[in-house]
Amino acid sequence: MAQQYTYEFSETKPSLLERFGLYYLKYFKKIDNDRSVFDLTDKELAKQVNKITYTGIILSCIIGIVCVFPTVWVDVHFEKNTFFIHYGCVAVVTLISIIIELYLLFIIALHAVYCVSELINLRASESDLVNGGLFNVQNILARTALELPDPEIKIMGIDPFKSVSKRNLLLLSLLYKAKIFLTNIILKYALIIFVGNTIVGIPVLYEAIVVECFWNSVVIINVVEHARLRLFGFALANQIGKNILAEGIIEKLSALAKKNCLRAVGNAVVMAQNYHPNMVLLFFKLQEILKIEEVDKYDDWNLFLEALQNVSEQERFFLLDLFTVSAAFDGKLSKLEKENLRAAYGNDYDIYFLRLERLVNFLKKGRLNAALKDCKLDFIKG
Repeated sequence: MAQQYTYEFSETKPSLLERFGLYYLKYFKKIDNDRSVFDLTDKELAKQVNKITYTGIILSCIIGIVCVFPTVWVDVHFEKNTFFIHYGCVAVVTLISIIIELYLLFIIALHAVYCVSELINLRASESDLVNGGLFNVQNILARTALELPDPEIKIMGIDPFKSVSKRNLLLLSLLYKAKIFLTNIILKYALIIFVGNTIVGIPVLYEAIVVECFWNSVVIINVVEHARLRLFGFALANQIGKNILAEGIIEKLSALAKKNCLRAVGNAVVMAQNYHPNMVLLFFKLQEILKIEEVDKYDDWNLFLEALQNVSEQERFFLLDLFTVSAAFDGKLSKLEKENLRAAYGNDYDIYFLRLERLVNFLKKGRLNAALKDCKLDFIKG
């Protein structure tokens, strides 16, 4: 029987856009094979991911050109008409173009993300989490492709947003949505001021096509990079779980050390200030392996620091290994993490922080096999 997890969702159902992504993901061609992603070298993985990215960029640029051109043409063609006719026509054509472009971009992004998942071959995974819940592969792929936020949840009392300002999150979201509009305006008027209303006879309004292609490319690059990070996290968490079981590590841990395995991940979640799917899966994997179901302040930093002083030296090294891997699993280091790491690492700060930075770098650059070596959990310092 699958392990039952204790978590609370603030939103129990996928959003409409997420369901849109889930609907289309099921139609993409599936490739059946038995190989593990770790059978591919990092160089081979990078080559395949780059191919997926370039294909997505080319398709998104074509869509951008086709959809923006009518808007610009109408803007230029009706420029001398009355205000209402001019901008009325522009508004209608722009709205239609935006709807078509967003729809096609969503499909391109979904297909790119799905191609990465087939490369990782996660359907061959034995993890129960791949097939159920809002944090399964399909849901995560849909949210990644459509750049949707992960659901706000509390897993066994862990609240990753208790140190986050909701006002700041809203501000960042608004700034993100405004970037294309601002870029277009800035470029447009910069060209008018320094070049004039036309460039070699072509109205500067057509620069919107260049801007659209640029941002469409950026979106595809970001989507593929985020998908790669998240899917590599699934592969690594599953492999870490297998290694823990194969090496009989659980039998070597005291009750205090077992409980603080969850605190190691829980506090990494709080310091990252978001529920990155990689951390969620790692937490669930450990909970399943350790067979712990009770809630016990797994996001309490002081209790974790206290445990590091009370467990054996070998268990301390194991917990620091786990904490380091957890902190790196979202592919970045937050300000809060940097401010608190020394308290956990103590005199071993230089050793573990170097490993943490190296692992983050491997994950960001998509070096899966190199990352796996740095995900080793044992009872040895470093």
